Amino acid sequence: MSDADKLAEVFNLSEPERLFNDVVARCYDRWRFVLSFRITAKASMAAAADQIAADKITFVADMLHGSEFDKILIDKEKFFELNPPEKLVEQMTAQTIAEMELVMNAASIVFVHSVLDAAALDFCRVTALAAPKDWEGAVEKKSVPLAEAKEANYDQLLQQKLADHFVQLEKESLLKKADLLLGRCKPEPKWSPMNGYEYDRKRLEYLDGFRHNIIHGDGLGMELKNADDEIDYLMRTALYFMGLVNLRYGFRLAPAYIFQAMADFRKPTS
Repeated sequence: MSDADKLAEVFNLSEPERLFNDVVARCYDRWRFVLSFRITAKASMAAAADQIAADKITFVADMLHGSEFDKILIDKEKFFELNPPEKLVEQMTAQTIAEMELVMNAASIVFVHSVLDAAALDFCRVTALAAPKDWEGAVEKKSVPLAEAKEANYDQLLQQKLADHFVQLEKESLLKKADLLLGRCKPEPKWSPMNGYEYDRKRLEYLDGFRHNIIHGDGLGMELKNADDEIDYLMRTALYFMGLVNLRYGFRLAPAYIFQAMADFRKPTS
């Protein structure tokens, strides 16, 4: 039995309550890696600027004075007349740093989005564990084999349909999961558990599409304006989802359990 298991017993956490706390623990645990990565990457970019410039100076000098480039470059003298070495070094250094920032933001969006997607799915699971009948409308059209229908009662059939539903839901988009969670929790318009946050489906759709383009399209080199704000928005959206479940089902956080669960994440598995 892990230390988190022991605390779950101390706090008498039900299955959905424990999953509710586990989701929050996982979010905070993953977010700290993203934030640490961003802080370190930004500091490294600033510190590395002089070294990057030195490397570019060496490259440009080799191109300008190296005879091996004479064999492959047409009118090298004219090129350097139009593009002085100092200008080339400045442009290449700025481009390298800008590309590093693009990669940092792309990686951050992909990682934070994956954390949010997993949280949305598991918060949906929490609601299904707490109140399976809240999901009747989502699964009522799914067929059940006749043999299973003969041998099971309604509650058993509902549980089976829900199990099948969540296997499929895991493959669906973040927006689909969010819509289903909102449909179960039914908040008032513009409701929010946090100051300065308002759920915006269009903004979430844009960020979802941005992530998709990074993975499946040409989005790696796309600029994400106000990247820090957008990454923070995705993180706060997970807390919004948590608030929805608290609003509808009354589940609360056990900080001691969450901290222990985060510590257990770092322990090697046998």
